[in-house]
Amino acid sequence: MNTSSLLGVGALCVALYSPIVSGQAPQQPGSEATAIQPVEAPKPAPIEPFVPAWSDVGIAKVAGMLSGAWQTTSPVAESDSESGGSTQIVMLIGAVPVAGVPNALVAEVARTDDLINPYQQSIFSLYRYKDQIRLRTYEFRDPGKFGGVMVGTWAAPEYFPSIGVGDLIATLDVELKPTADGFAGSTPYPYPTGKDGAVEMTSQVELTAKSLSTADRGYDANGKVVWGAEQSTAWKWSKVDSPVKVIKMDRGVIALEYKHPEGDPIAEKDTVHINYSGWTKDGHMFDSSRPRQRAFVFQWPAPGRLIDGWNIGIAGMTVGTHRRLIIPSEVGYGERGQPRANIPPNATLYFEVELMLAEKMLAEKPAPESESDAEGASPAAQPAAQPTGGGSTQPGHEGHDHD
Repeated sequence: MNTSSLLGVGALCVALYSPIVSGQAPQQPGSEATAIQPVEAPKPAPIEPFVPAWSDVGIAKVAGMLSGAWQTTSPVAESDSESGGSTQIVMLIGAVPVAGVPNALVAEVARTDDLINPYQQSIFSLYRYKDQIRLRTYEFRDPGKFGGVMVGTWAAPEYFPSIGVGDLIATLDVELKPTADGFAGSTPYPYPTGKDGAVEMTSQVELTAKSLSTADRGYDANGKVVWGAEQSTAWKWSKVDSPVKVIKMDRGVIALEYKHPEGDPIAEKDTVHINYSGWTKDGHMFDSSRPRQRAFVFQWPAPGRLIDGWNIGIAGMTVGTHRRLIIPSEVGYGERGQPRANIPPNATLYFEVELMLAEKMLAEKPAPESESDAEGASPAAQPAAQPTGGGSTQPGHEGHDHD
């Protein structure tokens, strides 16, 4: 989608600004309002917290052990790095509803230095086969379709996108058996793969409440191990406190904070420069500032002009803060939706937002105390914008407002 058709370089943000006149779409600055018929729809049912209904006690125990935040116990080699570098990896797992998939969990895997952009998202399913618990892993048929919406929903499963088994491809099963302090198991038979010269692979898993070990081995057409034979290739994980802060805000807004540098939080009447991308629940990206390489600039808060979910969701951010926002329709576009941005009625909105710059307004000079004082005095200074920290990191952006 060509987002520039929604947001001209000098335009107010269609995707963020609410209609100024009831029943009208936001207008370009200086243009005449063109009335449109609002799209009316029934009010949505209240969002209920998601409570997983595990099939049995054993499956609930495995799910409980898997859920949470995991971090590799040592740096992992970067397979795409020519320099031979390594990095720590984090995996975040939580129960979610997936149509046609029993006892489902979502797992997202990311580098510790780029948590907000996971490089892998998968679905796990727990089920019984001949009275043994099996863990089945799924990949997405279209990995990019739900990627922007799904990030962080392990912490807010009631807002997980509408995904069903038809959107997934089963990759392998691991048969789990109880151990003294958890579960362990392996694939019941080799599975096809095309990785690094192998034609099939096997996997092994060891799981306790605080530790996880995963090991894969690849075999060529003659059954010879071509990678993963060494014990050192196993990935070892420890359960850790979540590196992502989940903030439940006013009116149902949820913020997942991935980065929060030290500094002064934004205050009323600050002019803020924010890079963002926005999606609807079906994975449709309706707008993004990033392809334009120009942050969205506005004075915060902007009640009546900026959607309430943004006024609420960016509160407390410092320069460099990076969040995911989940905004219920009641503080988004509500029953009307936003046809110009292809946002349907009663749509939950999903945003990625990053504060690049915040500018404070200088106080006006006080008026002269007497006429004599006023003689030769210069006019009272107009409010001027001053950076509160840092500078815009966007190419070609010098901290100016939109035209």
